[in-house]
Amino acid sequence: MNSSSLKTVMKSVLTLVVVLVLATAFCACTAPSGNDPTAAPADATPVSGGDPESGTDEDPSAIPQVVASEQFTKFDTTIAYVPDECTKIVLAQNATEVTGQGATVDSNVVTINTAGSYIISGTLTDGQIVVNVEKTEKVRLILSGVNITNTKTACIYVMSADKVGITLVKGTENVFTDAKTYTVIDEKNNPNACIFSKDDLTINGYGSLTVNGNFNNGIGCKNDLCIVTGNVTVSAPNNAVKATDSFRMHDGYLKVTSQDDAIKVDGEDDISKGFVFIEGGTLELTAVDDAITAVYSVNITGGTVTTYAEGKAINCAGNVTVAEGSLIEK
Repeated sequence: MNSSSLKTVMKSVLTLVVVLVLATAFCACTAPSGNDPTAAPADATPVSGGDPESGTDEDPSAIPQVVASEQFTKFDTTIAYVPDECTKIVLAQNATEVTGQGATVDSNVVTINTAGSYIISGTLTDGQIVVNVEKTEKVRLILSGVNITNTKTACIYVMSADKVGITLVKGTENVFTDAKTYTVIDEKNNPNACIFSKDDLTINGYGSLTVNGNFNNGIGCKNDLCIVTGNVTVSAPNNAVKATDSFRMHDGYLKVTSQDDAIKVDGEDDISKGFVFIEGGTLELTAVDDAITAVYSVNITGGTVTTYAEGKAINCAGNVTVAEGSLIEK
């Protein structure tokens, strides 16, 4: 092969190498994002409102709705709210201020008499929040750093409503402490708990709630009582958490200390009620008597329930179903 032919071959080889290098580089630059282990999946969509487990302080209207089973209604699982659409209540001793409609103040008693959402903050000594609306109306109490003590009766008293929700604002601590002796009760001995409701009561949000019951029960409800999310601590000389129709828990943390039963549901008039249902969350139940008592059924499908009971972990004459590993008796 002469020198001219050799140069031609070498030029052809060099051209082929350059083409291959450029083609490889082009493929690398245009590879689909799914080949990158650090890239988001093609069908991924950002969650509105930030962390779905903690919500967002900047825009509470964008907090995602909790996804729960059919045991929980949309009202139960809705945590988002629009501040500008809420009545604001700032508690202060003998100087509580209400901005908006639907609430009145008499001394240190705040009475909510119109359906709607109320953002509440501040401190009261010998104070009380009363909800008294039509049986068809719903009320949300959005607690944003509330501390109420009462030496005569309950701290929260739901006298009438369809449903009442207590939403715990992220990053806030909310504390309620009732009297050892109630001097203000009705002919049926109501209220009988630090937080007491004659109608459905739901607790949700991503803040904390501490209930120091001194008279009888910690949280009491004559209908359905739900905990959807939140960090809840309850102590009481009788039942820490007491409901008539049902107790339901989706997620969150519940720690109770009781001189009787930790969680009790005693309604027996309707066979479709009188039950405890737990599908998630962490529960620590300390009781002098039983940890969980129900009339017709106890169904634990998930979560972790740890009991420290001198009586039974579960006391129910009806159907009891517990998912494997969900109940720890100590």
